[in-house]
Amino acid sequence: MDIEVKGMTYNGIRGIDADVCQMYGIQLQLGVDGKPVRYAYKYPHTIKYRMYNDKSKSWVKDRGLGMNMLFGPEFNAGSSNRIYITEGEFDAASLYQILGKTFPVKSLPSASIGEKFIKHNHAYLSSFKELVYAGELDDAGRRAADKLYQAFPDKFYYVPMSKYKDANEFLEAGAGDDLMWAARKPQRYSPENFFCSDADVEAAILTENPYEYVPTGHAGLDDKIRGMVKGGLTFIKAPRGMGKTEVVRFFETNLLRDESTRIALLHMEEMKSTTYRAMATYKLGVNVRTKDDAKESGISEADVIKAAQDATQGERTIIFEMRSHDDPLKLLDYVRLSASVYGAGFIFIDHVQRLAYLSNTGVDGATSTLTTLGSRMAQLAKELNIGVVFISQVNDDGRTKYAASLEEEAIICIKLERDVESEDEILQNTTSFFIDKNRPFAKLGHAGSLYYDPETTILTEDAPYEGSVRAA
Repeated sequence: MDIEVKGMTYNGIRGIDADVCQMYGIQLQLGVDGKPVRYAYKYPHTIKYRMYNDKSKSWVKDRGLGMNMLFGPEFNAGSSNRIYITEGEFDAASLYQILGKTFPVKSLPSASIGEKFIKHNHAYLSSFKELVYAGELDDAGRRAADKLYQAFPDKFYYVPMSKYKDANEFLEAGAGDDLMWAARKPQRYSPENFFCSDADVEAAILTENPYEYVPTGHAGLDDKIRGMVKGGLTFIKAPRGMGKTEVVRFFETNLLRDESTRIALLHMEEMKSTTYRAMATYKLGVNVRTKDDAKESGISEADVIKAAQDATQGERTIIFEMRSHDDPLKLLDYVRLSASVYGAGFIFIDHVQRLAYLSNTGVDGATSTLTTLGSRMAQLAKELNIGVVFISQVNDDGRTKYAASLEEEAIICIKLERDVESEDEILQNTTSFFIDKNRPFAKLGHAGSLYYDPETTILTEDAPYEGSVRAA
């Protein structure tokens, strides 16, 4: 700011022609030794300066006047039906040059425009039939574009940036023609939650993977639903005493076999040590679910700990808890945290009715809470592309207790059945899967079974003998 300026030039400024720099009022100011000191941009009401080697350091000549003016020559609506708006001064001059020095191009004073800026420039911008935003749609650029769109929704367009993020980068890289053709055919702008352009079509197909899945390791289920699916809710339901939690444990441990998968667990009816010991049981192949069980199996506590650590794969297994004072909808925050911070691709909630009990609002309140939770969780799963697995208890008549709306929101529903009164011990310990909703892949019906070994307390797809399973 205080360096004495002894000269200036319009030449050699970031690939922009000298006559364009003069027209736009962009100078490179020089010090006593002829070395560049700063850039100067002439606004209608003041001059903005920027340090030559550090674009983060900028200031204005007349402080306190505010920066609510567009930068650039005084183009009038009679010169064109269309005006281009860039985010930076260099970009305005660069795009003007790229477009053959014919179309009006102006720049925002910064991406942080507000209501005062819109009011000050509304009449001028309204005089053009089309407003075209030609800037980077990063967070700051998107906010600026959204404000302009809200003010001029029927006439606001944008230029998709491909190889480079702004017009000056295109110009300096010798890729001006690429930007010229894109700028001459701008696309209608839409907010982040609206999609209607060719670029949106391409981005969705290239970046989104609908119904991505990880196999469960169970042949019957994977044939029907391919695996645990991301982008929505999976709903596992069964009456009391069917062994829902153990079935879920089978899924959890099998998902961890995929080295790229992380899981988050909320088991509301058991202590953390119960969860860890159960996972150690699957790792060791013998029952170590309690201290006594481990002792009977001849496994030391140190070996149980090591097996649990191996089974959970460190940060690939995230266990979290609902606290007694938590609102049930706090689960949405915990799920987002599990996915966004810890990288969990699948979150298991066992069992979901416990959330209703936390609400202390009676039957109607519990139903309302779970209805809200279901719709928001389904949207969250789609937004984050994660799989959320709800485990639910059903009443004797097969209806989901308090949580019918969750079943409606789910993309896959898995029903568990087991004949606990059978005199055949094999059948008594065999849980069958039935798919009664499968939005992604459409296959319904019986999807195999799991056998619970009372000695090892482990679920496997293979029963001791085939006859009883077929009879099931």
